[in-house]
Amino acid sequence: MYKIIISLLLLLLLLSGCEKKEKNVDETKKTEQKLKHSTENNSTKAITFTLQTIDNKKLHLTEIDNGLEIQELKNRPVFLLFFGHQCPPCMREIPELIKISKTHKDLAIIAIEVQGLDKTQLQNFAKQKGINYNLITLDSSLKFVNYIQAKAEWNGAIPFLLGLNKEGKVVIIHVGGLLTSQLEQVYNESIKEVKNNKK
Repeated sequence: MYKIIISLLLLLLLLSGCEKKEKNVDETKKTEQKLKHSTENNSTKAITFTLQTIDNKKLHLTEIDNGLEIQELKNRPVFLLFFGHQCPPCMREIPELIKISKTHKDLAIIAIEVQGLDKTQLQNFAKQKGINYNLITLDSSLKFVNYIQAKAEWNGAIPFLLGLNKEGKVVIIHVGGLLTSQLEQVYNESIKEVKNNKK
């Protein structure tokens, strides 16, 4: 009986994986408020970042009110994901991300590996897993990762997802792995948010 209880506890730990807690709706709204760029001082220059993918594409990101404008991905919903190659829920989520990126061609996925793979290792990892979306190493994006940690009060639990709508606004923040149906909900939230704003 003792072994069964231990086995069940280990299974639960594996299912929750590398995450520490999920943010509820109220916490997400609070974090979204903190992500808003301060407009009190108009002379303040917007914070910008340049990220380079493992296939040498450059992405230029600029902080906007409650989000990020990604110059190369304008007018596209974006999943900005932080994951690790040794994180069980991150590994389970990869096939789901591959599926949704094939289903929704307008969706852009940017995934930053935060457990220390270098460029060559991450390229090999991408090939092995059949990853069809943008991958970035931690060493090439450390300032941006630190920025997200401070702005979103992210404690480092992974996978960590920011869903951006076509205008670059953060519409969802989620800690923990998601299934295809849940990723579809995040995608639909991104689309719905823009449609509602146009009314």
